[in-house]
Amino acid sequence: MRKALGLIFVLALTATPAMAQKVTIDYAHDFDFESLKTFQYVETKDSDVKSNELMADRVTNLIKQELREGGGTEVSENPDIYVTYHYTSEENTSYNTTSMGYGGYGGYYGGWGGWGAPMGGMASTTTYATTYTEGTLIIDIYDPESKKLVWRGTGTVTVKDKPEKQIKQVEKILTKIGKKWDKITDGKGK
Repeated sequence: MRKALGLIFVLALTATPAMAQKVTIDYAHDFDFESLKTFQYVETKDSDVKSNELMADRVTNLIKQELREGGGTEVSENPDIYVTYHYTSEENTSYNTTSMGYGGYGGYYGGWGGWGAPMGGMASTTTYATTYTEGTLIIDIYDPESKKLVWRGTGTVTVKDKPEKQIKQVEKILTKIGKKWDKITDGKGK
């Protein structure tokens, strides 16, 4: 019987979450979005990035800019809609596993025609934990008369470390949400 040893190299890696931006909207289908002309941004206790006033100002300005680019006019009283935003974040952990090894295999050893038991060998497996932040930007639009929510846009992403990259993420989310908003206000649905 001849023993054969082979080299087995198994590498199982799962990438650190590089989640693409996920954007969704929901809205009151019976609300008249086509007649909207003016908006007023309103602060709420949840409408700031508590740990970073600079980022809170940037997000507010970007939301206003997106609405203006969509044809809206900002007013300080009697708006067609109220606009605000909220931000939530959650720390998550991803596990990456690397396995390497070599060894034998269960081979045919004759006798009564059966397969043999696995032969020796060495293997090593290491698991690494990676922590990342998943952030969600929520933009709410209310009817000033009824004070009811009529539209909500959300964008979720794995948050980058650097503020410059974070603001780029917000810009991309707002662009995607803005396109969906434009379709609604043009009467074309989602």
